[in-house]
Amino acid sequence: MNENEDRGQAATEAALSRIAKLVADRPGQAQLHVLHHGVPILDVCVRCDPDTPFLLWSTGKPFTALAVHQLAERGLLDLDAPIADHWPEYGRAGKQSVTPRHALTHTTGAPLSTRHVVGDAWIMHDWDRSVRAAAAARPRHEPGRDPAYHILSQGFILGELLQRVTGTPLAEYLDTNILGPAGLANTHLGLPDSLWDTRTILQISKEPRTSFPDRAKVRRFGTKAVRTAPIPAATVHSTARDVARFYQLLLNGGGIDGVTVFHPETVRAAREPAASQATHIHSDPIVGHAIRWSHGFQLGWGTRPAPAARPFGTTAGEDVFGHNGSNYCNAWADPEHGLVFACLTSLMTPRAQALAWQTELSDLVRAAVGGSGETA
Repeated sequence: MNENEDRGQAATEAALSRIAKLVADRPGQAQLHVLHHGVPILDVCVRCDPDTPFLLWSTGKPFTALAVHQLAERGLLDLDAPIADHWPEYGRAGKQSVTPRHALTHTTGAPLSTRHVVGDAWIMHDWDRSVRAAAAARPRHEPGRDPAYHILSQGFILGELLQRVTGTPLAEYLDTNILGPAGLANTHLGLPDSLWDTRTILQISKEPRTSFPDRAKVRRFGTKAVRTAPIPAATVHSTARDVARFYQLLLNGGGIDGVTVFHPETVRAAREPAASQATHIHSDPIVGHAIRWSHGFQLGWGTRPAPAARPFGTTAGEDVFGHNGSNYCNAWADPEHGLVFACLTSLMTPRAQALAWQTELSDLVRAAVGGSGETA
């Protein structure tokens, strides 16, 4: 290694140390795991162990999405055939033409099962009630138009569809077909009772800007009834190491350590940008800002005009894919730079502050390995 390489390596190590300190100095529990070309370059655990299970919030959504893609890979499901072909009740109230592809891209036209997110959250721990509500929901418009974020309903739509096709509970299907083969031993849909005492404790920021709905959200998701329930869009529990391994598997084209979990074309299909956003990306009516969607992931923005939210960093290219989880958890993969990022936290701060922190952290990680056009 020559002198310039020595200086570059030292600068990178210094940058990574600053990032680790930024995570460690924040209140609450946290895990950060970063891979560069499959090699760990950051592995930070703050007030917890590496195997402490974190609530992933929406960062867990891609597990169910990839399970549905896997059904299509195996010829058990057509992403462009009506969901009602397998789940007749879902075809009611004008949803007879809604397909799995619409659910994957948040374009069913019926993002809220009860017409309000509070109503969806009130019944989310009850699978049967949530599924009945999703089936009875009346769409706001025809499917395939501009996306509206299915905060909780996407998981129940895709999860119930999978169960109708396979006859297997979603949690069991994930364990057998994805989590087990991928070596994700610390990932679970719904926290097992045996792990309850090891869970992260959700904390609310003491800042006065923290809203009442946020405080109510922490209380609701802090209950055992909710955290142990199979809520596909919200209660996957995992560790940063497991989440990073999942994204590394996807960067590898669907396999890891000699085990193939998905075919490469399945991973490509899941990362393909949604056709509904090919010409224009509108502000999402549910969350109030624009999101670039693939078929199961959120996507980076590249050089497009900056939206209000960039959890994968302002320097994330258009091929970066991942999923933000209420700004408390965040995971993404950057194919161009061979980066995988998984940051899990237990602290709820005001939304703008939480998002800014995730954005800054993502940018710092990319810059540390020279992935932002800047030196480390």
